[in-house]
Amino acid sequence: MSSPIYNLVVEIPGASARHYQLNSRMISVGRGERNMIIIDEDAVSGTHCELRRKGSVFSLVDLGSTNGTRVNGESVQGEAKELRDGDVISLGLAAKVRFVHVVEVKDKTDAAGGEPGATTRRLKRNPARPAINPVAAAVAKAAKGGGS
Repeated sequence: MSSPIYNLVVEIPGASARHYQLNSRMISVGRGERNMIIIDEDAVSGTHCELRRKGSVFSLVDLGSTNGTRVNGESVQGEAKELRDGDVISLGLAAKVRFVHVVEVKDKTDAAGGEPGATTRRLKRNPARPAINPVAAAVAKAAKGGGS
Protein backbone atom coordinates (compact mmCIF):
# COMPACT_ATOMS: atom_id res chain seq x y z
CA MET A 1 0.00 0.00 0.00
CA SER A 2 1.31 3.46 -0.88
CA SER A 3 1.88 6.14 1.73
CA PRO A 4 -0.85 8.78 2.10
CA ILE A 5 -0.58 12.03 0.15
CA TYR A 6 -1.15 15.33 1.95
CA ASN A 7 -1.67 18.88 0.69
CA LEU A 8 -1.59 22.28 2.32
CA VAL A 9 -4.30 24.62 1.08
CA VAL A 10 -3.25 28.22 1.76
CA GLU A 11 -6.05 30.78 1.97
CA ILE A 12 -5.34 34.48 2.27
CA PRO A 13 -8.22 37.00 2.13
CA GLY A 14 -8.48 38.57 -1.33
CA ALA A 15 -6.41 35.88 -3.07
CA SER A 16 -7.12 32.52 -4.69
CA ALA A 17 -6.43 29.44 -2.59
CA ARG A 18 -3.09 27.76 -3.37
CA HIS A 19 -2.48 24.02 -3.05
CA TYR A 20 0.89 22.50 -2.15
CA GLN A 21 1.54 18.76 -2.26
CA LEU A 22 3.81 17.77 0.63
CA ASN A 23 6.61 15.57 -0.73
CA SER A 24 9.53 16.67 1.42
CA ARG A 25 10.69 15.68 4.91
CA MET A 26 11.04 19.31 6.03
CA ILE A 27 9.00 22.18 4.60
CA SER A 28 9.63 25.75 5.73
CA VAL A 29 6.72 28.20 5.64
CA GLY A 30 6.96 31.97 5.90
CA ARG A 31 7.10 35.33 4.16
CA GLY A 32 10.80 35.12 3.21
CA GLU A 33 11.99 34.07 -0.26
CA ARG A 34 14.02 31.12 1.07
CA ASN A 35 10.96 29.24 2.32
CA MET A 36 9.54 26.30 0.41
CA ILE A 37 6.03 27.74 0.86
CA ILE A 38 5.95 31.53 0.70
CA ILE A 39 2.99 33.33 2.26
CA ASP A 40 3.00 36.99 1.30
CA GLU A 41 1.15 38.37 4.31
CA ASP A 42 2.52 41.11 6.61
CA ALA A 43 1.67 39.29 9.87
CA VAL A 44 3.51 36.12 8.78
CA SER A 45 7.14 36.01 9.94
CA GLY A 46 10.08 35.65 7.54
CA THR A 47 10.51 32.02 8.61
CA HIS A 48 7.28 31.34 10.46
CA CYS A 49 6.99 27.58 10.96
CA GLU A 50 8.11 24.23 9.64
CA LEU A 51 6.36 21.00 8.72
CA ARG A 52 8.33 17.84 9.51
CA ARG A 53 7.48 14.41 8.17
CA LYS A 54 8.43 11.20 9.94
CA GLY A 55 7.13 8.20 8.00
CA SER A 56 3.63 9.18 6.95
CA VAL A 57 3.03 11.56 9.90
CA PHE A 58 3.48 15.33 9.66
CA SER A 59 4.16 17.60 12.61
CA LEU A 60 4.17 21.41 12.80
CA VAL A 61 6.77 23.44 14.70
CA ASP A 62 6.58 27.21 15.26
CA LEU A 63 10.01 28.77 14.64
CA GLY A 64 9.62 31.68 17.06
CA SER A 65 7.19 33.64 14.89
CA THR A 66 6.17 37.13 16.03
CA ASN A 67 2.40 36.64 15.70
CA GLY A 68 2.23 32.94 16.53
CA THR A 69 0.96 29.73 14.98
CA ARG A 70 -2.28 27.99 15.95
CA VAL A 71 -3.71 24.60 15.03
CA ASN A 72 -7.51 24.44 15.35
CA GLY A 73 -7.36 27.54 17.55
CA GLU A 74 -4.72 26.17 19.96
CA SER A 75 -1.35 27.91 20.13
CA VAL A 76 1.69 25.90 19.02
CA GLN A 77 4.70 26.75 21.17
CA GLY A 78 7.86 24.87 21.95
CA GLU A 79 6.91 21.33 20.95
CA ALA A 80 5.89 19.87 17.62
CA LYS A 81 2.15 19.45 17.04
CA GLU A 82 1.11 16.34 15.09
CA LEU A 83 -1.21 17.22 12.23
CA ARG A 84 -4.38 15.34 11.27
CA ASP A 85 -6.53 15.45 8.16
CA GLY A 86 -8.68 18.60 8.17
CA ASP A 87 -6.60 20.57 10.71
CA VAL A 88 -6.75 24.34 10.22
CA ILE A 89 -3.47 26.16 10.81
CA SER A 90 -3.55 29.92 11.48
CA LEU A 91 -0.41 31.87 10.66
CA GLY A 92 -0.20 35.43 11.89
CA LEU A 93 -3.51 37.29 11.81
CA ALA A 94 -5.22 36.38 8.52
CA ALA A 95 -3.53 33.44 6.76
CA LYS A 96 -5.41 30.14 7.07
CA VAL A 97 -3.85 26.87 5.99
CA ARG A 98 -5.71 23.56 5.80
CA PHE A 99 -3.88 20.23 6.13
CA VAL A 100 -5.71 17.84 3.83
CA HIS A 101 -5.36 14.12 3.05
CA VAL A 102 -5.62 13.70 -0.72
CA VAL A 103 -7.78 10.85 -1.97
CA GLU A 104 -6.56 9.47 -5.29
CA VAL A 105 -9.25 8.46 -7.78
CA LYS A 106 -8.24 5.77 -10.27
CA ASP A 107 -9.96 4.06 -13.20
CA LYS A 108 -11.81 0.90 -12.26
CA THR A 109 -10.47 -2.24 -13.91
CA ASP A 110 -12.73 -4.71 -15.70
CA ALA A 111 -13.74 -7.61 -13.45
CA ALA A 112 -12.91 -10.09 -16.27
CA GLY A 113 -9.22 -9.31 -16.15
CA GLY A 114 -8.85 -5.64 -16.86
CA GLU A 115 -6.58 -6.07 -19.85
CA PRO A 116 -7.49 -4.62 -23.24
CA GLY A 117 -9.53 -7.04 -25.34
CA ALA A 118 -10.55 -9.30 -22.42
CA THR A 119 -14.24 -8.83 -23.18
CA THR A 120 -13.70 -9.38 -26.91
CA ARG A 121 -11.88 -12.65 -26.32
CA ARG A 122 -14.76 -13.87 -24.18
CA LEU A 123 -17.21 -13.31 -27.04
CA LYS A 124 -15.27 -15.24 -29.71
CA ARG A 125 -16.85 -18.40 -31.12
CA ASN A 126 -15.90 -21.73 -29.63
CA PRO A 127 -13.48 -23.26 -32.23
CA ALA A 128 -14.74 -26.80 -31.35
CA ARG A 129 -18.13 -25.99 -32.88
CA PRO A 130 -17.81 -25.27 -36.63
CA ALA A 131 -19.71 -22.40 -38.14
CA ILE A 132 -22.43 -23.30 -40.69
CA ASN A 133 -22.30 -21.48 -43.99
CA PRO A 134 -25.93 -21.13 -45.20
CA VAL A 135 -24.94 -21.16 -48.91
CA ALA A 136 -22.88 -24.34 -48.49
CA ALA A 137 -25.76 -25.95 -46.58
CA ALA A 138 -28.21 -25.14 -49.40
CA VAL A 139 -25.82 -26.54 -52.06
CA ALA A 140 -25.35 -29.73 -50.03
CA LYS A 141 -29.10 -30.12 -49.59
CA ALA A 142 -29.68 -29.66 -53.33
CA ALA A 143 -26.96 -32.16 -54.19
CA LYS A 144 -28.70 -34.80 -52.05
CA GLY A 145 -31.86 -34.19 -54.00
CA GLY A 146 -33.71 -32.53 -51.15
CA GLY A 147 -34.10 -29.21 -52.92
CA SER A 148 -37.54 -28.11 -54.16
